[in-house]
Amino acid sequence: MSGLFSPSNNALPSLLALLGSPRTRQEWNERFTHWERPASISEAGTIERAQSNVLAALSNNQWLVRERISIFQQGSYYNNTNVRTEADIDLRAVHPSVKVDYADNVYEESAQAVLGYINYGLTFDQIFSHMHTELMADLGRRFGQENIVAGQKALRIKGITGSRAEVDVVPAIRLHHIFWRSDLLQYEILEGIAILARDGRWTLNFPEQHHNNGIAKRARTAHRFKKIVRIFKRLRSDMKERGVLHGTVPSFLIECLVYLVEDAYFMVDADDRYARVRRVAQRLQARLRDPQAVPLMTEINGMVIPPFLAIARSRQTMRPWPAAVLG
Repeated sequence: MSGLFSPSNNALPSLLALLGSPRTRQEWNERFTHWERPASISEAGTIERAQSNVLAALSNNQWLVRERISIFQQGSYYNNTNVRTEADIDLRAVHPSVKVDYADNVYEESAQAVLGYINYGLTFDQIFSHMHTELMADLGRRFGQENIVAGQKALRIKGITGSRAEVDVVPAIRLHHIFWRSDLLQYEILEGIAILARDGRWTLNFPEQHHNNGIAKRARTAHRFKKIVRIFKRLRSDMKERGVLHGTVPSFLIECLVYLVEDAYFMVDADDRYARVRRVAQRLQARLRDPQAVPLMTEINGMVIPPFLAIARSRQTMRPWPAAVLG
């Protein structure tokens, strides 16, 4: 994650320049009051209907039922950081098999015996290939094959303005990172999800830790954290329209950057919205210019990405490695 925080690829200097544009402070405050709001009731209804349709499309698939595939929300809508005009939702379809990673201080055979992992009987490639096939078939029957786009990781269902939200369905399995607690003399498991892209690359995520930490940050900042995230996302769009921003700044990165700003910067009660946005942006700019701070920055899930994750994110895994499951 820390590579995304390089000062050379962040847009904060441009953001601060934009806030000094010909708009008056009152005009900025009026915009921010609108931009900080979550999806409207009608937009939320469109999103929820799209999710219900996806669940209905997959409910009778016997392979998914037999393999105990579970569907969960994730992403901006789940984390309540989506902005108005964003009618989309991310869903993950999670297979119960497990990708197991071990910390350097773990003896793998001992950990497997203690924790009870057994071979699932299928390789990762077989699991993800079958999931893609089953999901594509059922979603295509429900929404039309022409409306399903297969990406590297997700199957995207095209949205219809005012009628159907765009939906990304991501096949995934469970992730267990095993590490040894020398103070407790026991193994512990860090749980997340693992996504195998069609090109063989793994993506490792921790959506529940992200979700819970975002809720806690919102509470600590008098409900201001997620409002500022939405404002920054709308500022990104505004900057692109004005020709100030030319690169790509992912929503996930914006959310992580705002999260990294200490709570006190959200809690100056004398600040109006304009002052608070500037205060957060200036603090982020200062942190991104600190070469010692950048390598320690984390995602919202709180993980400092250790070497095992960096390797797992990039390595090719088209070999027939077996999946595991807890016995």
